[in-house]
Amino acid sequence: MVAYAAVSAAVGTVLLVAPKEPAALGSQLPVVTYVDSPGPPADQAPTPSDPRRAPGPSRVAMPVPAGYQRTTGPNGLVTAIPAGWVVSRSSGPAALQATDPADPNRFVRYGGAPAPATGLLESHVDYDRAFSAARPGFRRLSLGTTTYHDTLAVDWEFEHEVPGSVRTHAHSMYWRVNGVEYFIYAAAPATRWAETAPIYDTLVSQTTP
Repeated sequence: MVAYAAVSAAVGTVLLVAPKEPAALGSQLPVVTYVDSPGPPADQAPTPSDPRRAPGPSRVAMPVPAGYQRTTGPNGLVTAIPAGWVVSRSSGPAALQATDPADPNRFVRYGGAPAPATGLLESHVDYDRAFSAARPGFRRLSLGTTTYHDTLAVDWEFEHEVPGSVRTHAHSMYWRVNGVEYFIYAAAPATRWAETAPIYDTLVSQTTP
């Protein structure tokens, strides 16, 4: 990843809003394996101008780390979440949440939805302005652009108080592919972030597209 481009505002998205009474989907999720598409028959060798000479990259599932399970999300997103975490629908039309069954304040979210017309960074800067104003004790830890899977992405990390609960630490990333804006997000009590950060790192390393 390249160094972040510093900006004065923060970034977010409506997908960050806490879910409303999510409907449990269960913790048993399918294992998805991607394989290379077959090439043209041997008797139909492509010519230099044949687009089959340069097919799009195929997605091949990487080995799932110990203690994780492969899962699929909206609009073709594939990632890995801690084994046994309970998956439910999050807010927004294209977001899922996997929650630690031992601590409901620790969870990850992931998904993808049609990208808005506004630029990637600009749309998140606008959302963060509203998000931070509504969260007591909000503290921005980082905000900026980076490169994820060779495409522009926005990385955002912050903390805030949750009334009647614990102070929360969150880290998220957003990027766009073929008109879809994808995201990964991890949150936990600030006191447990050190043990949760590796889960976010696994999301980063395991997620496609």
